[in-house]
Amino acid sequence: MNLLVQDIIKMAERQMRDAGIADCKNDAEMIFCWLKRIDRSRFFMEWGEPADDLTCENYFRAVARRCQHEPLQYITGTQAFMGIDLHVEPGVLIPRLDTEVVVEKAEAMCKARRGDLILDLCSGSGAIGIALAARIPKSKVTCVDQDAKAVALTQKNAAAAGVKINVRQGDLFEPVKRKKYNLIVTNPPYIPSGVIPTLMPEVRDYEPMQALDGGEDGLDFYRRIIAEAPDHLKKEGVLVLEIGHDQKNAVEDLLLDSGSFCAVETAQDLAGLDRVVTAQKIGK
Repeated sequence: MNLLVQDIIKMAERQMRDAGIADCKNDAEMIFCWLKRIDRSRFFMEWGEPADDLTCENYFRAVARRCQHEPLQYITGTQAFMGIDLHVEPGVLIPRLDTEVVVEKAEAMCKARRGDLILDLCSGSGAIGIALAARIPKSKVTCVDQDAKAVALTQKNAAAAGVKINVRQGDLFEPVKRKKYNLIVTNPPYIPSGVIPTLMPEVRDYEPMQALDGGEDGLDFYRRIIAEAPDHLKKEGVLVLEIGHDQKNAVEDLLLDSGSFCAVETAQDLAGLDRVVTAQKIGK
């Protein structure tokens, strides 16, 4: 083809821009770096180098997938989270930067209470549980998800990150009956069913609905978790919930109305949006 790397990058940018991809420049460069297994500094060194036919073929095949709005993370198979490179794949929710504040809050609460038994519900790729296990070396983390693919991916990610965690498959607390924890953390499905058709195509058309759909009002999983969590928390144990940006009042009310929790607080993510609600168990 007699094309330089800069030529194919610019061609990819145009294709993705025409397809309505928001950050087409970044995505064009990221796909090339992933394909050639190079970092960004090496990428700029190759800017003026020729692109061979095989590179062009493989590159534009990946670009075509992105033009169909397939998430970049599913194409490259990776997502950075709390300094850990996680494997991601279709069928399992892609970890979000917003969720990092959940990890930070859970870590702070664990260290303040010196509790080391942690349960990560609806764990997906294992992002939260693995990050906590890495940041609190003496912790004993259990990750639970009902999806077999998510469980297998969590095990793979834990091994790659060099942390030891327990991974269980099942519906919420079902795999950990009669077990109690110092902290339960979860990023459950919380998008109202009627909102899902309005989501961006990267989410609506590619990410797993079972990890997104929180029922008619988005609160189905919160109701179940808040009702069952007290039986699985030790004395003064803590519940940490990721929430949608407009769910603060509803989730706080569920916690207070349950009669099982006190010290209910909400923290914001880096964008200043409500993102995590914490509460302490009352009594034994």
